[in-house]
Amino acid sequence: MSLRPRAHIHLSNIVDNWRTVGNAQMAGSTAAVIKADAYGHGLPQVAEALHDAGCDHFFVAHSHEAEVARATLGSHPNIYVLNGPSPDEEALYRENALIPVINSSFQFRTMADWLVDGVKMPRGYVLHFDTGMNRLGLPEKDVFEVAEAVEAQSPSLIMSHLACSEDEDSLLNAQQNEALKKLASAFPHVPLSLSNSGGVWLGVDYHHILTRPGIALYGGGTPPKDVTLKPGMTLEAPILQVRQIEAGETVGYGATWRAAEPTLIATLAIGYGDGFPRSASNKGFATLGGNRCPIIGRVSMDLITIDVTDAAELARPGVYAQLIGPDAGLEEQAALAGTIGYELTTGLTPRVKRIYES
Repeated sequence: MSLRPRAHIHLSNIVDNWRTVGNAQMAGSTAAVIKADAYGHGLPQVAEALHDAGCDHFFVAHSHEAEVARATLGSHPNIYVLNGPSPDEEALYRENALIPVINSSFQFRTMADWLVDGVKMPRGYVLHFDTGMNRLGLPEKDVFEVAEAVEAQSPSLIMSHLACSEDEDSLLNAQQNEALKKLASAFPHVPLSLSNSGGVWLGVDYHHILTRPGIALYGGGTPPKDVTLKPGMTLEAPILQVRQIEAGETVGYGATWRAAEPTLIATLAIGYGDGFPRSASNKGFATLGGNRCPIIGRVSMDLITIDVTDAAELARPGVYAQLIGPDAGLEEQAALAGTIGYELTTGLTPRVKRIYES
């Protein structure tokens, strides 16, 4: 029996979440963001499951991720590269029919060089305008200049990215949406895309022709109360040892936790070397049979210690405790560690064995 931590990847749940997001839309298409190895869930496996379910639009961050997606999915779906092209990648983009997202004047000039002599991009390209994130994107003030310069080939999509979509009360959401609509006047008949996962929940006015959900596909984010998302993974680690300690004894490096009374503790085979954050020390939890077992002491490189006093009948070597999943919500666990669900799943290292379940 292996004593590695493991992540059961629930492909059917990810597909169901994609459909749930799609059902929240009145029109348009629902893409899938599969960058960062599908948020740690496995890019090839997730992409294939979603494509089989009908997804035709996939977003990645880097061209090497796009190559993997194309090799997995074949020639049919559209694959967009969010970080955009570099000058030496023309052959890669053309051979793999990738869609570059143009984020800057430098990238715009790069693509313009690729369109010399009327040789168009096989699937077109996307213009990304910054409307308030101040991260990537062409400036709004350049919109008409850019519009005049795209005569060789019009963009297939105009997009921007919401900065505060998780906060439905943020005034910036509406400001960005209106800015994108205004930009669209310079590109008649070119469709728009704005919404990430949080943007989908803001309502139909934010959906446009294509939404780009990411974390929602994997069961994270903050959906409305009437929307249920399923966990994309169940992260588990086996118990290596169980022991009784007495009141006054301490646990872990730095002796940061001291028992107030006799306590049954268990040591799990997972730590920050596997991607589980050290910031969860004395704050996070695991579960055994649905019983919450607090993390006590510091998370170390390979080991975590939990209080199993309330699950004594289940705690024995070889039994797996759950750290993310149906009994240990992704966003709750992340919040206790002072982070977000994105970081928990994308941070899991190859030491965590992935087990794919349809």
